[in-house]
Amino acid sequence: MNASLRLRLALLVVCSVALTVALVLYLTWQRVGETMIGMEEKNFATLLLVEEERLNTATLNHLSAKVRSVLLRKAQLRDSSARVQTLLRALAPQRPAGSGQGHVVLQPLLSAMDAASIALVDDVDSIRMEILDTEKLLSGQTSLLGLSSSLRDTKQRPVQRLLKQLSRDGDFAVFDLPRLVATNEGHMVPSGTYRPVLTYFLPLDGHRPSREILVSMIPLDDLEKMAVRAQTQLLEDTREKFREMSLYPGGLVALLDGDGHVLVSGGDGLLPDGLDTARAEARQTGMAKVILPSAQGDMLCLLGSIRAFGWYVALTAPLDEIQEPSDSLLASLLAVSLPIMLLVALAALLMLIRTLRPLKLLTRKTRQLAEVDFAAPDALDRLEPLLSQGLPLERRDELGQLARAYAHLGGALATNIRNLMEATASKERMEGELSAAREIQMGILPPPDGAPEVCGFRASAFLDPAKEVGGDMYDFFVTSDGRRALVLGDVSGKGVPAALFMSMTVTLVRYALGSGLDPAAAMSQVNAMLEAHNPGNMFVTLFLALYDPQSGELSYANGGHCPPYIIDAASDAPPRTLDKLSGPLVGVMPDMEYTLFTDTLKEQETCLIFTDGVTEAMNSDKELYGEARLQDFLAAHRGASPRELLTHIFSELVRFRGEEPQSDDITMLAFCRTHSTSMAQPTSTARTSS
Repeated sequence: MNASLRLRLALLVVCSVALTVALVLYLTWQRVGETMIGMEEKNFATLLLVEEERLNTATLNHLSAKVRSVLLRKAQLRDSSARVQTLLRALAPQRPAGSGQGHVVLQPLLSAMDAASIALVDDVDSIRMEILDTEKLLSGQTSLLGLSSSLRDTKQRPVQRLLKQLSRDGDFAVFDLPRLVATNEGHMVPSGTYRPVLTYFLPLDGHRPSREILVSMIPLDDLEKMAVRAQTQLLEDTREKFREMSLYPGGLVALLDGDGHVLVSGGDGLLPDGLDTARAEARQTGMAKVILPSAQGDMLCLLGSIRAFGWYVALTAPLDEIQEPSDSLLASLLAVSLPIMLLVALAALLMLIRTLRPLKLLTRKTRQLAEVDFAAPDALDRLEPLLSQGLPLERRDELGQLARAYAHLGGALATNIRNLMEATASKERMEGELSAAREIQMGILPPPDGAPEVCGFRASAFLDPAKEVGGDMYDFFVTSDGRRALVLGDVSGKGVPAALFMSMTVTLVRYALGSGLDPAAAMSQVNAMLEAHNPGNMFVTLFLALYDPQSGELSYANGGHCPPYIIDAASDAPPRTLDKLSGPLVGVMPDMEYTLFTDTLKEQETCLIFTDGVTEAMNSDKELYGEARLQDFLAAHRGASPRELLTHIFSELVRFRGEEPQSDDITMLAFCRTHSTSMAQPTSTARTSS
């Protein structure tokens, strides 16, 4: 993106302000919408409570009126039955004793009472009476008023039990009996319809159970009509109240029965489908809220349960109309916020332009600074006007700090560059000297493959210093008696001091062995010379050997050096070790006499002499290569030539070391006894040291 920093910061400010305003507006709109819905729920809860209280009150009043009416009818039946009972007792001498035909004698009287009973109760049917013979009823006959032995009252009590348990004061029961009508002959016959009848049983004799019982009946169907009129009036009052309520234009308030049918409603909206689940929830919790789709959009539906009736109050309103105040508020806030946001963005842009103007000047001066030649003598004089002119050095804000830091940058940069140039030049001189020293050091030693191959002898060497120059050394040459001198040493320390001490050691060893001394005597002479001229208390571990190619005899002395290994290519025997020490480290202790040892190499045996840089090679886990790995590796490559063996060992050390840097010089010398009949091969003088 090629946009400038000024444009990026301006966009950042505008986007930040826009996101903040958008977030505030959205949260405000959402909170207002939730508040409106919450208010609807509270209003509905109040409506539900008021309606339930009103319906309960109306029901209680209706039930009270019904109870009063029933009690009045019971009193009328008792009073009428008591007068008849008194009349019957007055006529008792005319009744044949035990005849059971008293109702025949009194039938004209009861008919007269039927005509007179119409005036006993206002707005109800007349009271009807009969004298019931319980024996005939229990035998299966039906009484004049429709009573039979199989009849049960509304409490499911059989007539037989009622008559058997009848007390002296009588008892009441309600039956659903056929409506009786009078014929032209004056008889009462069923009309085919049923109505509830309040019945009063009063015994006429002192027997229990009584044989003759005075039965009085009065119908109750007017109470059902009264209940229907009360419910109709209740629904009409509810309809008027719902119509007077202030609803949303597309809203609806309705009273539903238990099956969800609308009893009364108010408002212009329609009741959406799918309220079964909401009705079930309202039955359990008292109130339910659900949002359902409709032709007018999503509708908020609130249902409340009126448990006393099994009815529901439903209130519906379109969500768009409920959230209209929040939408209007959002539009008003947008109309106010957008101009304010634009003004803030403009002010921020102007402030950014004024603030970032010095950065252009710093950019131009930085380009000029890159063109200055700091190596010139007058570089500092040229930098002062370049770095100070035009910069807001007097400002106390971050730009002022940046300007002052930039002004200080030039002088510090010139000084540092000059110091760096001097250090670079010094380092280049030192590297050149070290390179020359390395070439001189490697020139002192013979080439790695410089040993001539003769019958019974083949040798190769390897040297890889950890630094430019090191303290390890090797040497091989032919003595005056025709034997091969083999030398390997490791000087303490690294770098130039170790290289100088190594050079002196090589010279002394060549002189001692060249003068005809055996390895032990030569090591004693070298120790005396090094100890006498060793102010730094340096030392060297040294292995000197004289090898006879004809007999395979090896005379050697070991001054604190790693014991060499001998590998037999003709057998599977593990490598053996020349572990005898002739004496301690060389160059430290005066007047030391070293012991001479001898060994014999068989044909196809190879001797490996090495420094501790081989066995002490370390990987990234700080694990040493060790003698055990070296022995296993030698056994696996027992048939390799000396040069191949050294190459394989170094490759193995590099693999083992991984990314870990080399920590010590690595030097190895290997020679083998070949078949006595083998012909000498041409000698390669190429140096293969790493």
